[in-house]
Amino acid sequence: YLTAKLRAEQFVRATLRDALEREQRARAFSRSFHIEELEVESRIKVKAIAKLQSEIADDVVNSQIDEVAVGLADTVAQTEHLVERALEMARKRRELQHYLNRTDDKAIERRVEALREKLPAETDSERISEIEMSLGAKQRELDDYRAIERSSQRILEQLDSIECSFAGLRARLVRIKSTDITEWVAANEELRTELGGLNTAVDTLELSINEALASG
Repeated sequence: YLTAKLRAEQFVRATLRDALEREQRARAFSRSFHIEELEVESRIKVKAIAKLQSEIADDVVNSQIDEVAVGLADTVAQTEHLVERALEMARKRRELQHYLNRTDDKAIERRVEALREKLPAETDSERISEIEMSLGAKQRELDDYRAIERSSQRILEQLDSIECSFAGLRARLVRIKSTDITEWVAANEELRTELGGLNTAVDTLELSINEALASG
């Protein structure tokens, strides 16, 4: 009986590992095309995040305890979901950077300053109205540029936060050498809490960026 049970457990473990590896390879292959399309800074971050997530998944599947691979499956799924969210944020940043790279903010600033300098010397009411309208339009353009610039930087900072958190999560899993399932359960609760916090942070960032760009 014990031999049959051990073989069954080994079979389940091997099946789970093979299925996970196939899924990981398929996702990595598909994701790699999108990652390579990113601008340099985001590409480096997302590659690092994806690599750490793969290592976290491997650590769970290759745990010494049979129950760990199953018990932490949802946690691994959360990390996978965060990789996808990181990629989506990075793709959004690519669009923002495209605008920033082809827009000369210094030229806009010079134009705003030139229009401001014109106003005190102008006496014609019609001309004053025209200058004020032009100044308002250019100032809004400059404000939009700054909002996009801040949003791009905040996305990069969030990608860095995810990378650092994943590195910490992986280090925590590596440190757990105990075969005591209660230690793994406690660690899993910590992982879930931290990953939940990351997802909340991404939600908040996405909402903030959407509001900032919509108000521009």
